[in-house]
Amino acid sequence: MPRSVFTHSTRLACSRLTFDARQNNMKTLRASLLACVLITTVQAKYVPTPDMAMSWSMGKDARKWIPQFQDGNARQIIFELVPEGQTIDAWKEMVAQQIEFTDISLREHFDGWRAMLLGADPKIKITEEKMDDGSILATYVSEAADEMSIRRFMKARDGVYMVAYHVRPKFKTDPIWSLWHDIIASASIVPNPEKKK
Repeated sequence: MPRSVFTHSTRLACSRLTFDARQNNMKTLRASLLACVLITTVQAKYVPTPDMAMSWSMGKDARKWIPQFQDGNARQIIFELVPEGQTIDAWKEMVAQQIEFTDISLREHFDGWRAMLLGADPKIKITEEKMDDGSILATYVSEAADEMSIRRFMKARDGVYMVAYHVRPKFKTDPIWSLWHDIIASASIVPNPEKKK
């Protein structure tokens, strides 16, 4: 079932307007409630509940991973984590889950993603492997972006689900890269237990 996400400023504005309304008369109360509804409508984001959930063995990496960024709207959801002690603005390693709500094919989505990367860095090195379940496992190395990544693309009825491990090339170690290659390669999607039937 879809849900609305309200920002902190919306709640504060509504609280303040309601408090001010109590100090005045009913006419002000009606005006305040209307303003609260308008503010909420402008700042609310529609985020669909995904049909599927991603399943992957992050626990194989014994380090503590901390959520650093999460956002979503009617077109996509993204969730990013970094190892404890790092920040999203100065990451050395990062794991990202992403959902693009779309009805295009996995191939079309992947080709668009690859074209976007090539547009940003014509010298990027991208590999692609089609998995037994029809999903795509990709890696890339971009000197221009100072980044390398392993990403799995999985198609569900409501969109394309992705999980990725990113690392700055100078911080890449073969054991950790191999570990995350296995984690990402074995990721899957399962019915979302939060989705109302």
